[in-house]
Amino acid sequence: MGLFNLGKKDRYGKQRRVEHRGKYLRASRTGGVALRAQAKAAGVSLTANTQRGTRASVTPVKNTQVALQNGRFILRGRYGKGPTKLNVSKSGATVSTRNRLGSFNWLKPQRSSAKLLGVQVRGQKAAYLQAVYMLFAGAVGAVRLLLQLLAALIRGGIALVQGLGDAVRAFRRWRRNARLRRQRKRLGKDLEQAVKGWDADRLAAAFALAVAVWGRGEALEDQVQRVARRLSETKGLEAVPRSSELLAEAAQALERCRAEVTPQKEAHRILVVLLAEAAAQQMDGPRRAALLFEADDLALACGPRTVLQEQLLEIFADHAQLRVEPAETATQGAERSAQGAERRTPGRAGASGGGEPRIDLNSASVEALQEIPNIGPERAEAIAAMRPIQRIEQLEAVDGIGPERLEEIATRAKV
Repeated sequence: MGLFNLGKKDRYGKQRRVEHRGKYLRASRTGGVALRAQAKAAGVSLTANTQRGTRASVTPVKNTQVALQNGRFILRGRYGKGPTKLNVSKSGATVSTRNRLGSFNWLKPQRSSAKLLGVQVRGQKAAYLQAVYMLFAGAVGAVRLLLQLLAALIRGGIALVQGLGDAVRAFRRWRRNARLRRQRKRLGKDLEQAVKGWDADRLAAAFALAVAVWGRGEALEDQVQRVARRLSETKGLEAVPRSSELLAEAAQALERCRAEVTPQKEAHRILVVLLAEAAAQQMDGPRRAALLFEADDLALACGPRTVLQEQLLEIFADHAQLRVEPAETATQGAERSAQGAERRTPGRAGASGGGEPRIDLNSASVEALQEIPNIGPERAEAIAAMRPIQRIEQLEAVDGIGPERLEEIATRAKV
C-alpha cells in the first residue's frame, strides 16, 4: 500500500499523490517511469533523470531556486505566508492560492492543479475543478458567516434586553429610594430619636415583623404569635430574637410609629428606611446581613414573597449599607456534584443533595463550620473572620482551600 502512497494523507487530509518515489526509481501517472539519481557538491544540487535529463540547481535565497535544465535557464520562487503566495519565474510573476483541492493560479488559471483521490490533474481541467470547488466553499463560508452573525445578533439582542431590564429596575429602585429619603426627612425628630434609641434586638425584631407581617398586608397584633412560633421552630436563626415578649413589644412600638408617619400608604417603607439606618449604627455588618436573610426566611415561610416584601428587603439592604448580589454557583464541578439538589434562590441555598442541611457561612458558629468537609478549627476561624461572605468562591482565599476542596464544601455550605 505504501508503494504508491495509497492510504497516506497530506496536511489537508487528502490522499497523497499516487506515485512511487524510490531512491532511484520514480513512477507516476503523469511522469511515467524514470530512473533518477541525485548528488550535491559545493552547494550545487545535481540531478539526472532518464525522462527529464540533467539539472543543476542552487538556492541563493530562501524559497528561491535557480537551475539549468538540459542547458535551459530556470527560475522558481514562492513567497508569502498563508495559503496565498507570490510565484516568480523567468516568464513573470503570478499569484496562487493553496486549498484542500490543490492550487489555483489567479493570473494564469491554466497553471492550476487539483488532486482527486490521489490523482493529480493540471491545466484547464484543474482550473474548472478549482472554480467549482471555490464557489462551493464560498457558499458554505457565506452560510456559516451568516449563521454566526445571526447567532451574534441573537446573543446581542438578549444581552441588550437583559441590560435594559436591569437598567429599568435599577432606575426604579433609585427613584423609589430618592422618594423615600425625601419623605424620611419630613419625620418628626421625636419619632426619629425614639427608633434610633432602640437596641439591636428590638430593631431586629421590628424589621423581621415588618417584612413577615406588613409585607403580606396583615396586622401585627394578629400575627405576632405566629412569627414567634415560626422562630422557635426554625433552627439556625440567630439575628432575630426568639422572645415572644420582645416581639410583642416591637409590634406595639411599630404600630405607634406607623400612626405618626405620613403619607400612610408609604408608612411601611419609610419606617424600614428608619430601621435600616438605625441598624447600620447598632449592628455590625455580619449581623445586618444575617438579619436580612433571616427576615427573608420568615417571609418565605408562608409562601412566595409578595411585591411589598421584596421591596422592604431591598430598602433595608440599600439603607443598611449592605450590598446584595445574586448568588452564583461555586464552580462548575460543584454544580455537577450537587445535581439533583434544590436550586438556590438569589442570596440563598437549598438543602444539600444528600438530604443534610447546608450550613450558613455567615451565621454558623465556629464549631458548626467544622461540620463542613475540609473545614478544621483554623479554617473555621479564618472563615468567621471573612464575614460577611457573599459568594462561596471567596473561601479560596483561605489557606489550603482550592477548587477541588471548594467543590466538596459547596455541597454542605450556603451563603
